[in-house]
Amino acid sequence: MFGPFRLDPSQKRVERDGVTLQISAPAFELLLTLVRQAGNVVSKTDLIAKAWPGTEVDENKLRVHIAALRKALGDGNDGARYLSTVSGQGYCFVAAVFRPDQVQAVSADPAYPHNLPAHPRQMVGREQAIQGISERLTAKRFVTIVGPGGIGKTTVALSAGHALFADFAGHVHFVGLGESGDAAAVPAFVASSLGLQARSNDPTGSLATFQRDRRMLLILDCCEPVIDAAAALAELLYQAAPELHILATSRELLRVEGEFTYRLPPLPCPPEKTALTAADALAYPAVRLFVERATAGGGAFALTDANASDVGDLCRRLDGIPLAIELTAGHAGTYGARAMVRLLDQHLNLLWEGRRTALPRHRTLRATIEWSYDLLSEPERVILGRLSVFVGSMTLDAARSIAADTEDDDLILAIIDNLVAKSMLALNTGSQPHRYRLADSTRAYAQEKLAASGDVAAISRRHARYFVGLLETFGSEARRPDLGAVIEEFGNIRAALIWCFSDQGDRGTGVALVAASIPLFFKLSLLAECELWVTRAIAALGDGDGSVRQSLVLHAALGAARMLTGQLDDVGANHLKRALELTEAIGDIPGQIRLIDQLHLLQIFVGKYDEALDTARRGEAIALAGGDSIAVARMRVLLSISCQYLGKFARSRSYVEAAFQHPGLDADVSSVLTLEYPKRAQITLARVLWLQGYPDRAAQMVRRAISDVIAANHPVMFCRALPWAFGVFFWNGDTGECEEHIDRFIVEARRHDLAILQIVGEAMKGITLLARNETGVGLATLRGAIEKLQSRSFGAVAGLRMALAEALAAAGQGEEALDTIDQALAEARHCKFMMDMPDMLRARAEALMRKTHPDLPQAELTLLQALDVARDQGALGYELRAAIALARLWQRVGRSREAHDVLAPVYRQFTEGFQTRSLATARSLLAELRPPYPCSLAAK
Repeated sequence: MFGPFRLDPSQKRVERDGVTLQISAPAFELLLTLVRQAGNVVSKTDLIAKAWPGTEVDENKLRVHIAALRKALGDGNDGARYLSTVSGQGYCFVAAVFRPDQVQAVSADPAYPHNLPAHPRQMVGREQAIQGISERLTAKRFVTIVGPGGIGKTTVALSAGHALFADFAGHVHFVGLGESGDAAAVPAFVASSLGLQARSNDPTGSLATFQRDRRMLLILDCCEPVIDAAAALAELLYQAAPELHILATSRELLRVEGEFTYRLPPLPCPPEKTALTAADALAYPAVRLFVERATAGGGAFALTDANASDVGDLCRRLDGIPLAIELTAGHAGTYGARAMVRLLDQHLNLLWEGRRTALPRHRTLRATIEWSYDLLSEPERVILGRLSVFVGSMTLDAARSIAADTEDDDLILAIIDNLVAKSMLALNTGSQPHRYRLADSTRAYAQEKLAASGDVAAISRRHARYFVGLLETFGSEARRPDLGAVIEEFGNIRAALIWCFSDQGDRGTGVALVAASIPLFFKLSLLAECELWVTRAIAALGDGDGSVRQSLVLHAALGAARMLTGQLDDVGANHLKRALELTEAIGDIPGQIRLIDQLHLLQIFVGKYDEALDTARRGEAIALAGGDSIAVARMRVLLSISCQYLGKFARSRSYVEAAFQHPGLDADVSSVLTLEYPKRAQITLARVLWLQGYPDRAAQMVRRAISDVIAANHPVMFCRALPWAFGVFFWNGDTGECEEHIDRFIVEARRHDLAILQIVGEAMKGITLLARNETGVGLATLRGAIEKLQSRSFGAVAGLRMALAEALAAAGQGEEALDTIDQALAEARHCKFMMDMPDMLRARAEALMRKTHPDLPQAELTLLQALDVARDQGALGYELRAAIALARLWQRVGRSREAHDVLAPVYRQFTEGFQTRSLATARSLLAELRPPYPCSLAAK
């Protein structure tokens, strides 16, 4: 039952107030599946498999039936909510679900009245747990609910008792052991709660006799303070009374005969870094509980789309622990969700108070944790304090390395196992290797204890040195492909860095940790943070702590990070040059190759194309001298790129095709400081192919390269590849094909502080908007991007100015277009940027023709010059564009025969690409001109 509805699985019927709803069979299966997993997100794949087993069905059909189901249920009418869409995941049934026997009145045997406390009214998200516990208890007789303090064990046990009330004809008895503290008195305490008069100091025998033939549910709550006595009594009663069912709650197992475990999980929370709407957030039980507690008693808090992600973050930071969520939510109206996230970042407030009527151990989070802490042995407390140095999760190897001092390994393992058993330490067996984790609240409390012990510095140093060793192992050439295995350790690595460079830290260990962490920073594209730590490490090198190799790595990383984050200045170049000097001094040829790659990219960024060519030649010479054929191939890719910028297309193609002849070009790169060369090579070759008149092959190649880069899921690689590939899409008139990539590109570049590339992305966006005839916003976007790039000393803006000039001319702003293209030509000639020279000359001619008073003679001379430059470069693609413009000019002044004769020979040189914009335009224009061209030409 839910709301006014009754669902009958056996009859496949849904009724509202006795009237059967008319819904399809698939819709019924969808509803049944969602109701059975109420409070949990069910994936679209699972739903389709349930509703259409063995049939191929797309998501559109699922959405149609979900919409019909919502309409039939009146979802959203008068505030009723049943189904919630969880973006990117599936659907969730969010209404409360009851079985009929949960709401039926039951007359208990008056001779043995139950003492079950009232049904918890504020329970959220535990419906499936209660059902699972009830079913297991009915079948197995003895279940212990295990979990850390505040997880809701008592609430769930009470709810299960109420759910089974009818099954046991009211014979449900609740015994709270948490406040007894006297193990010897446990049997007497249980007897008293059942209304038995104790006739001896130990009424255990009387209890067994009393319960032997009675069907009864006995709930033993909070067994951990008297765990041994509770376990002994439970086992005896389980053996002596075959009709007795026992439900226990404890922070550790009783470990006795007959016991089955139900480990109560945290409330489901939204995944990390998930953008949520209010509706999406409410699909998660942790958020629903937060909202209920925050708004209880007329609180000022309201869940909105604006704060939903912050609330989800809060619930996740609180580990989905209901008590922690309730205590925190009570302050949401005062602080607001965003402020509370910052407050948790600074310190977890363990003193916020809850309900006055709660048990003392549940009135504050501190009291809950302290209750569990006091039950630990002294060695367990010591190890828990040491483990609090970890942020997030840890492997067993890490835990043993940091926890061990004078203790032997077997003892450490036993203590870690005990901490898991006592719910102070969580174990995730779903990961490989298995990982352990302290809840944030427990960790905050344990850190206080560690600080009081005076061992913080020693444990923090041990923690930092452990991760230096781990990173150096995974960072070796032999293990580099496994670097992803340490990504889960990033929170711990960051925490160790913070400590190392603090006033109490260890600078020498910090330098080693920064140097070892650099590949990880680049893999995660955290370049701004990398720059921060590397700068601090270089400053600490002055103390003589760093080796030559550490110094080399640090200078190289700082130069690369500054360049990629848009700081195109001498500081970054000097760091790269210093690193290159060090690699030469120690004879590190692979290191020299990597650094030359970085210098080459920096020189391209600032428009020093001659220097970039010299740098690539230097790299080729070093690679040849070192006999490294793979490095030779990679340097020839750089030579090809340099030649493209200088307008030497035949040499560019020769270099890149020579690079492709080496089978090792596809090998994994030896450093994450370099972009994957095969994709650079593919895009470089594609650009040359287009320029030389092969537009279809070029388009196919860049599509495949970009698809591979996206599949690699490396943001920096993606952000470096797309602008280089964009030229082919632009030249073919297919900017719309990569527009969705541009939007992602801008987001990724902004997220990873790739300032220059972000602005380049904005320029590409402006060009695509202009291609869609959104002239106003397109011009503003492109102009703004050019101004920002120029302010950052970015050299390659001439090609972007050409695109701006074309748009201005098309918008009837001929004078401004002419000024813009003349500025672009001057910049291009100054830095020898010859790649787009023919097209810039064509754009200048177009601007001359669009002036208020067109200058056709000068436009003709400029187009003839464009044709000459394109022919000298072998740039058939640009030659066609210039020929089209000249043919139109001559057609305009009545020189149709000459127009035909200049365009037709260029058109005939093409063997592919006849559906692209330029070739389609040329074909149409030739059809207008006389005399007609041959039939074979028309067929193309």
